[in-house]
Amino acid sequence: MKPHDLKVHLEKILSEAGYKIDRFNVFPAARKEFGDFSTNVAFKMQDPSQKKPDTKKIIHLIQQDEWIKENFEKIEEKNSFINFFLKDRLIYSTISEILSRKHEYGKSPYGQNKKILVEFVSANPTGPLTIAHGRQAAFGEAISRILSFSGYKVDREYYLNDCGRQMELLGISLKAHYLQMKGIPAEIPEDGYRGNYMKDIARKLPEGCENRDNVFFENVAREKILQTIKDDLKDFSVHFDRWFSEKHLRSSGSVEKIIEQLKKKEFVYRADGALWFRSTAFGDDKDRVLIKQDSSYTYLAPDIAYHADKIQRGYDMLINLWGPDHAGYVPRIKAAVAACGFSPEKLRIIIVQLTTLYRGKEKLSMSTRKGQFITLRQLMDEVGPDATKFFFLFRRAESHLDFDLELAKKKTEENPVYYIQYAFVRAKHIMMFARERHFTDDEVAGADFSLLKEEDEIEILKKLKNFPLTVEQSARTLEVSKIAHYILELAGAFHSYYQKFRVVDENRKVSCARLALVKCFLTVMHNGLELLGISKPEKM
Repeated sequence: MKPHDLKVHLEKILSEAGYKIDRFNVFPAARKEFGDFSTNVAFKMQDPSQKKPDTKKIIHLIQQDEWIKENFEKIEEKNSFINFFLKDRLIYSTISEILSRKHEYGKSPYGQNKKILVEFVSANPTGPLTIAHGRQAAFGEAISRILSFSGYKVDREYYLNDCGRQMELLGISLKAHYLQMKGIPAEIPEDGYRGNYMKDIARKLPEGCENRDNVFFENVAREKILQTIKDDLKDFSVHFDRWFSEKHLRSSGSVEKIIEQLKKKEFVYRADGALWFRSTAFGDDKDRVLIKQDSSYTYLAPDIAYHADKIQRGYDMLINLWGPDHAGYVPRIKAAVAACGFSPEKLRIIIVQLTTLYRGKEKLSMSTRKGQFITLRQLMDEVGPDATKFFFLFRRAESHLDFDLELAKKKTEENPVYYIQYAFVRAKHIMMFARERHFTDDEVAGADFSLLKEEDEIEILKKLKNFPLTVEQSARTLEVSKIAHYILELAGAFHSYYQKFRVVDENRKVSCARLALVKCFLTVMHNGLELLGISKPEKM
């Protein structure tokens, strides 16, 4: 049962009794003493005499409904919220559902096969991925997995800004590094690329490149850096379906084509020697230049062409993950898709905030000047991909993250990643122990689940029951942290249970019921970790 099911029935019961109801919510109870569901409906209604409703009278009315009687043990009021307690049979039925659906548990048709394109990372191929790019990668991959699990058809795309002045500077910089290594005087441009990664590329160039042109060095640098990016993403368990080249976009004539289309719609005009996009017509605070006085494109022109290309591919929704330096860019892109005939509401832009690294209490300095920055690879090498990813995802994307390196490396319950994976491994070992004692899958599946009477067992069952709802909420809001918090709480409930009770003991019937609970816990933990892209170890 979902909150929506209860909400539908409450609307029917109360409206038939003559109550006027504004919008109200039904949601999972925040604390176990508040039952399974809570609603604020008492705050959102008036009785037929226009007076403030009597909560006790409302509860009495609800309790008379046959569907309510069938599904709920009791209904209580707390601070004018109405709390609902499910009957045990509905809680126990969760076990059969999980054992039956296994790794499909939590999946839903919520997305209705709608097509979504998630574009993320899209770092310029001018240097290795930084930790900022890494956090975007973690969120983009997790969002894609959650949406796919929720019934959407999802494509992941990386947009390569592989042309323009930045790429020219990349080539010039690499050539200067190469010449310097040969003892030939050469100067790296002031706004060029100076990191050690450039020296590494230059060091591996063959002899005799002194007279090669800038295009040669630009192509070498691009390919080497792009391969490094792909290798880092692979080791971070991040997958892309398509790598979309801006260079190809420009050479195909798509930029000129979209500008002509905007002209026909009278969304562009010429002023002060430049061509302007009339973005104020779509809510932007000022119009934007598309073509500068020197006839070169601004960044906006190819970006509009790129989004027009996305729209033409027939996606129902576009999701972009950007860094905070692009926050001011949102209104003009929203205006651009509107000008292309696509609803701006169908373009979801998530601004992924930056990460500050700490080693204990010491804040680590990070600067992109002179190539001095901490890369995603360095972070993965120090704390591991799993800890890196979980720490990135545990806070909402829109929240700044303080990342404690020392905490991420700890092999104790203080480290949430270790705590979660240790719970998973513990459960694995219990099931292995049970198999050695000749407990079969059929015996466990056929257990009397009503023997699970301990408060800790019921708490775990209720958490397991909430997994599909948590996934759906995450898909609807694109808040990955909901899944991260859920599996941490579930792991905590299991650790507490493990400390208090033996799963396999002399009472074989109780043991079977508890093994079913552990098996369900393993299944849901597997599904949750899979959605976050975090590994599921066999031992620790």
